[in-house]
Amino acid sequence: MAAFDISPTTAASGRIRELLRRIAVEAFGSTETEVPIPGFTVFTDRKLDDPFAGIRAALLMRTVAEGQLYEYARAARAAGRSWDEVGAALDLSSGEYRPVGEAAFDWLVCGRVPDPEPDGVRSFRTPSAYWRCSTCDGLVTDHGQFEGNPANSEDGHAKGCARHAAEVQAWNEGWEH
Repeated sequence: MAAFDISPTTAASGRIRELLRRIAVEAFGSTETEVPIPGFTVFTDRKLDDPFAGIRAALLMRTVAEGQLYEYARAARAAGRSWDEVGAALDLSSGEYRPVGEAAFDWLVCGRVPDPEPDGVRSFRTPSAYWRCSTCDGLVTDHGQFEGNPANSEDGHAKGCARHAAEVQAWNEGWEH
């Protein structure tokens, strides 16, 4: 593989991301802009002016893709493939008490998405989202709203970040009433 060759799945993933941006623009009224990539002088990245349009486009794509999973599984069964083969195509692993085919049927027909952890054993990691604050440019680790107070659920804002301070103040004032 040459230095610039990418795998077919990586190339397809890039095309899907591009399609999502186009759907956000065409169906949900967003505008796409080019923004510089930090550390590069020539390369830029494309971003949507309305991230909610991106969310709506991704949800639409996910809904359509889930329907297509079901339709292709039905087509595979009609062609004589087993539910175990469908499960293997879905990269499902069999659990101690549950065959792959049963998990595939449960997911695609019954709507019960398989547990992402093997054998139903949950890991002890805390899920977090990472994003760059548009006010202070800090790389924020967002632990979700489980703690309530943004002071306890977001790490990484620059000291004195006006956005974060306003969110914490608003949360504190909500508790005072």
